[in-house]
Amino acid sequence: MNITWSLPGHSRCGQIDDAVLKTPLPADRAYGEAGLCYGHYVRAVEAVLEKEAQGTGKGLARALFPDAPCRLLSAHVEILKHGHFYHPARMTLKTDAGTIPLVINLAVTPEGNACAEGEFTLLEALGHKSTTLPRVYALDAVSVDEHRVVLFFGEWFEGFHEFHQTEKDGENRVVVWAGQDHHHLSRSREISVYRQAAGILTRLYNPLTFELVQPWHHAAGDFVVNIKEDDPKVRLITVRQYTPMAEVQEPEAEEIMEGALYFLMLLTLRNRLDRYDGIGEVAWVGDHCVGASLDGFFDGVADLVDVGPLDGPFGVWVARYLAMHSQEDFLETARGVVSSFNPGASEMGVVAGKVAEHAASFYRAVQARSPAHEIK
Repeated sequence: MNITWSLPGHSRCGQIDDAVLKTPLPADRAYGEAGLCYGHYVRAVEAVLEKEAQGTGKGLARALFPDAPCRLLSAHVEILKHGHFYHPARMTLKTDAGTIPLVINLAVTPEGNACAEGEFTLLEALGHKSTTLPRVYALDAVSVDEHRVVLFFGEWFEGFHEFHQTEKDGENRVVVWAGQDHHHLSRSREISVYRQAAGILTRLYNPLTFELVQPWHHAAGDFVVNIKEDDPKVRLITVRQYTPMAEVQEPEAEEIMEGALYFLMLLTLRNRLDRYDGIGEVAWVGDHCVGASLDGFFDGVADLVDVGPLDGPFGVWVARYLAMHSQEDFLETARGVVSSFNPGASEMGVVAGKVAEHAASFYRAVQARSPAHEIK
C-alpha cells in the first residue's frame, strides 16, 4: 500500500522532512513534549494501514463499504494540528470502490489513549441519535518503540471549518477559519451557528436519565461550520464523555423539569464561552447567544413527546415551567451551575463575574417567548 505524507511547511514529494521526523510531537497548547516524535506518528499510522490493507486489521474497508468488499490502494495523510489529547490528521484513502476523506485521531499518552478508546465507543453509540456527529469506522492500537499508540478513523466533514470569537472593528465577531481564508459572519449567521450548536447538544440530552455531552468547549474547536450556503451548517466533532448530571431512578415530573432547567442554564452559559481566535483570552459572547441557545433547545426537543409522567410535547412543558420562574430563580440556578465548574478553570474569572448578567439575559429571553409557545 502506497502511503504519502504532508506536514505544512515541512514536507516535499509526499514525505515529511527527515529532520522533522526526529522532532518531538507537541503535546498541548503549551507545546510540551509528548515523548514521541513525528517519525513515531508516521510509523504508527503506516503499521495500522498496512494491517488494514492485508485484511488483518480492525475492518476499516468493511466498515466503509459494508455492501461491497474492497481493497485499500493508497493513502495520503496530512497532519493538521496538535491538541491536548489527539494529533488529528486528514487522510484521503483510495480504494477500488472509490476515494473517501477520513480523519485520523491519534493519541500517544495514557490519558489520550483512554480518551480515544472511550470516544470511539461513545460516537458509535450516539451516532444513531444525531446525524451531526461523525461516523467512526475502526479503532486500533500499536506499539512503537514500546510506546502504546491508539488511533481511530472517522468521518471527515468536508467543507467544515473551526470557528471562534474574534475582535474586528471594535466588535466581537465570529470568524471561520476556512483554510487560508478567514470569514467573518454576519450577526444573523452567527445566531444560526449558536442556535444549531445548542440544538445538537439538546438532541443528545436525555431528560429521563439526565445524560448529556460534557465537557465541550468552543475554544477547543469541538464544533465546526460549513458556510458555503446562506444558512450555515454546524456539526459536533467530538464527544469526550456522556454522563448523567445526577443519579435519579424513575424521576418525577418536578425532577425532570429541574433537570431540564439545569441543562438549559449550563447550555446557555457554555455556549457563550470561547477564546479569542481560539488561543487568546477568554471570550464572552453577547446576549444574542442566549436567545439563540434557547431557540436551539426548543429545536432540539421539538419531536420529544411523552417523557416519563409528562404527556404530550416536552417542549411545551419546559416553556411553561420556565415561565413560572423569576429572574432571581434563574440567578440561583446559574450560581448552582457555575459552582459545579472546575474552580481552577481559566474561564472561571469571567464566568463568575457574569453570572448575574447572564441570569438577567436568560430571564429576558424566556419572557420573550409565550408560556404556551408551540414548538415548531
